[in-house]
Amino acid sequence: MLGQIWRHRVMVSGLVRRDLQSRYAGSALGMLWTLLQPLLYLCIYLIVFSWILQVKFTEGGKSGNFALYLVAGLLPWLAFNDGVLKAAGSVVENAGLVKGVSFPAVVLVASSILASIANLLIGIGVFLVVLLCTGHLSWPGLLFLPFLLCIQMIFAFGLGLFAASLYTFLRDLMPVLQLGLTVWFYLTPIIYPLSYVPEQLKSVVSFNPFTPLVSAYRITLIEGAVPSGGGLLVAATWTIVAVFIGSFIFTRVEPGFAEVL
Repeated sequence: MLGQIWRHRVMVSGLVRRDLQSRYAGSALGMLWTLLQPLLYLCIYLIVFSWILQVKFTEGGKSGNFALYLVAGLLPWLAFNDGVLKAAGSVVENAGLVKGVSFPAVVLVASSILASIANLLIGIGVFLVVLLCTGHLSWPGLLFLPFLLCIQMIFAFGLGLFAASLYTFLRDLMPVLQLGLTVWFYLTPIIYPLSYVPEQLKSVVSFNPFTPLVSAYRITLIEGAVPSGGGLLVAATWTIVAVFIGSFIFTRVEPGFAEVL
């Protein structure tokens, strides 16, 4: 699959560019919204949680700014959620290409994931500027950021392959997938610290494959420290499993895509 994506890299880049442009097609500011949108969200969270509500939390014996804590976990999740949903519908939404042009459908899934990562990079860039302006930016931890982005991208790609394989044949899957991602969101310590989870549920939340990834993003972006090796190993293991299962199923059902579209 990697070979197919590389051979069609020009098409992948074109699809990513089309996806980013179509999000704001017809708007006066166009692509500028990719910068303004995360900046507006960041400003809202800072004003509401830090200045108005003055929410504080304690994690690992240290108190911190809840708005920054929330955004550091929310940005990667929103990109992950967006990428998986778009990847799930990528084959169906491009039925004309699949039926009319001879090319591997995996490039449609790959382009959906890459577009979500591109949006995440923009959001993180804005977030880093906010951290710098508020005096919370720590440079050393940023060296591990590309590694986290790669893990998230490959993990989302594996799930995207699996979701696209099923949704192409079972159109009822999309609402189920959306509901499943919503439940997954609340089972991930994004809007609350892991230390606040009751003991009887902590094992469930810790088993969540996105939990160590969110924790690593926060450690890297806010604390500027090195993420836990054990947590990264868990995230990498889940990533390998997702890619293996997703690619296994996708390659076996891909020949039948043209018949059902």
